[in-house]
Amino acid sequence: MKKSGESESLLFFLLQWLYIVNMKGFRFIILVLLLFTVFSLSQAMAFEYQGLDGEVGFLWKHNEGYDKEKGDSGPDLLTFFPGVSAFFTFNERFFFKPSLFLYSETLQYLPEREYSIPVDQANIDSMSVLGIMLEPAVGYSWTIGSRHTFGIQTGLGFNFQIPLWGPGEDDRSDMQDVLMEEWFFINPGIWYYNPLTERFGFTFRAETCLPVYNIFVDRDLPFSDSLSVVVMFGVRVIVQ
Repeated sequence: MKKSGESESLLFFLLQWLYIVNMKGFRFIILVLLLFTVFSLSQAMAFEYQGLDGEVGFLWKHNEGYDKEKGDSGPDLLTFFPGVSAFFTFNERFFFKPSLFLYSETLQYLPEREYSIPVDQANIDSMSVLGIMLEPAVGYSWTIGSRHTFGIQTGLGFNFQIPLWGPGEDDRSDMQDVLMEEWFFINPGIWYYNPLTERFGFTFRAETCLPVYNIFVDRDLPFSDSLSVVVMFGVRVIVQ
């Protein structure tokens, strides 16, 4: 019964979040236009689908927010970071790699600060939060020998955080409002690929996620708040 209730709660909060996104309007329109642009470019540039990457690793997110005293920040976030990416090429060197990642975090909303900070799950005002990162990336690759392929890339990171449940649920609406402001990153990165068999290959990726939204949001926090680093390993299923 408990699992069923949690599933119903998750569905309710996902629907609630989608409603909030629509109410925000501007961000929703940008996302739709981006997806439309990506689709149009894929048709115009004749992307060639190469394979699907299943990836897993860790996300470290820096926190500059504080509860009581300025400069006395809460803990940084270190969390499991699974994802999936599709790999397309449109010539021998250039590629397009859209990705979707999931992660979880525990946050507390601070009404007097009007932002949220990472806390322990035992915190009396904590909320479990689902994070979804969408990243359409483009880049350049080169091969050394016949097996070692390296790439550099940069992508736009669309980060959506959805408060689910926890002791601090009375602040869910306010927390959602401020988390919806933390949505836009630029993610430069590097990766490595090695074909293991005719069907499967090994992948490695490292990225830095730059919180560009801090330029537009005035919270009296440094730009480095939410600066993130991602390290991931994976397997590519190659198109036959």
